[in-house]
Amino acid sequence: MLGRRSNQMSFADADGWWKDIPEGSIWHLMREWSSEHLRDEDFAAWYSPIGRPSIPPSYVVTLTLLQFREGWSDQQAVQEARFDDRVKYALGVGRTPEITCDASSLCRYRARFLEENLGRNLLRQTLGEAQAAGLLGDGEDLIDSFMVAGAAARQGTLTLIRQAIRRVLGEVEEADLAAPSLRRSDYGTRKKPDLDWGDAAARSALLQDLVADARLLYAHFASQRDQLPQSLWQSLELLHVVTEQDITTDESGRVEIAQKVAEDRIISTVDPEMRHGRKTSSLKFDGYKAHVSVQNRPVGQGAFVTAVAVTGGNVADGDAAPDVLRERQINTGALPEGLMGDTSYGGSSVREALAELAPEMKLTAPVPPASNRAGLFSKDEFTIDLEARTVTCPAGQTAAIPERRDPASKGRSQVVFPQVTCAACPLRAQCVGERQGPRHLGVAADEAVRQAERARQRRPEFQEHYRERSRVEHCNRLMTAHGGRVSRYFGLAKTAFQLLLVGVVQNIEELARAGGFAMST
Repeated sequence: MLGRRSNQMSFADADGWWKDIPEGSIWHLMREWSSEHLRDEDFAAWYSPIGRPSIPPSYVVTLTLLQFREGWSDQQAVQEARFDDRVKYALGVGRTPEITCDASSLCRYRARFLEENLGRNLLRQTLGEAQAAGLLGDGEDLIDSFMVAGAAARQGTLTLIRQAIRRVLGEVEEADLAAPSLRRSDYGTRKKPDLDWGDAAARSALLQDLVADARLLYAHFASQRDQLPQSLWQSLELLHVVTEQDITTDESGRVEIAQKVAEDRIISTVDPEMRHGRKTSSLKFDGYKAHVSVQNRPVGQGAFVTAVAVTGGNVADGDAAPDVLRERQINTGALPEGLMGDTSYGGSSVREALAELAPEMKLTAPVPPASNRAGLFSKDEFTIDLEARTVTCPAGQTAAIPERRDPASKGRSQVVFPQVTCAACPLRAQCVGERQGPRHLGVAADEAVRQAERARQRRPEFQEHYRERSRVEHCNRLMTAHGGRVSRYFGLAKTAFQLLLVGVVQNIEELARAGGFAMST
């Protein structure tokens, strides 16, 4: 049966203890917002009309939002709700609270919140409140991403295969099926195999056993796919992927760990959706990436989070942009008139995808700079004349742009300067360095668009406008400082739920800063 929160103080609170809580603090803010916008009646469909009253869902939602913002564990959240006067006030209970919650209840409610898509619903609700207050427009959004460390540990190839085998054998036992006879018999324990890990031959022997057992298990059950429980088949598919992604097999059937990183490599059997990620050339991480769009307004004037999308850490920022915009459209009912991002969103493929999704939307994003090895001439230092179909190098030598004939080139032309010209050039060391042969230069199919964009980027009005992109960095800083930097859970769906609620708290605070609702004193 649905329990309800009263938000009324009792005679035990006659001393006015809450007056010592700073006005304008998150505790005042969450109390005001939840009492005005979280109604227990909205959750009535979850409950039977008879029975004992539940913990009021509005209480649990408010506690969960505070928990994510402050970085509390479930047990810490329960303790804070019982003993911290500020939290009690935010939750709308008295100093001697008539409502309490335990860690297991928090966990059960969170599972239901995830099932009911509460994170997205609350984000849309805050945007609706902003729209009703006249604070939400469709002018321009800022887009960016930040890395989210996964909750699971990265596993090596041997551990990945062994743990995946353990997982399959557990599913086989639960389904009351018979597994084939395997080479190894120590899969019943999480303990590492007892061997000399410094001995390359011993590690290689273990790899042969693990791969042989993994392939045998997969082949044994693959023919029975239609009769297998879904969870078992999913475990078998995971086993197949983690076994084959990192190894090579020679003609004799002997396997070795490949000296490369597989594309979209699974890095943990505990959380198979985590991925290797790279924010910069030197900054690497394991986990997820949060992609966020924010209304382009000065801080304090309605810079609301309009959409949040979470992907594996290996997804490029620009590749996620269309999904972020679709989320934005669902959340607010419209696409923005403009979108601003960094060079990750200025590439040709991203521009084409965004133009297909929203042809009228104006994209403000620098074209990625042309690159070459450090100290050598980049493409930007060559003069490309598309009308004359020539390229002139910094030394004044000219080469023709050939006609595009190879369909596989996707419209790209490869310009090659004459070998004799490059060999005698006094600037050769600055152009090709120690490489043999002449200088090559690629001319893209959309080279005219790139040149026009680069020319636009040099104008003062573009540079003045582009300075506003720093506002999304401010939002990212707040979101990462208040629960967005590290995933608390395994899996993409739960991580997205966490990031959505972090965005909800960000919007609630932004509503208060922009005067979207009045704070009582």
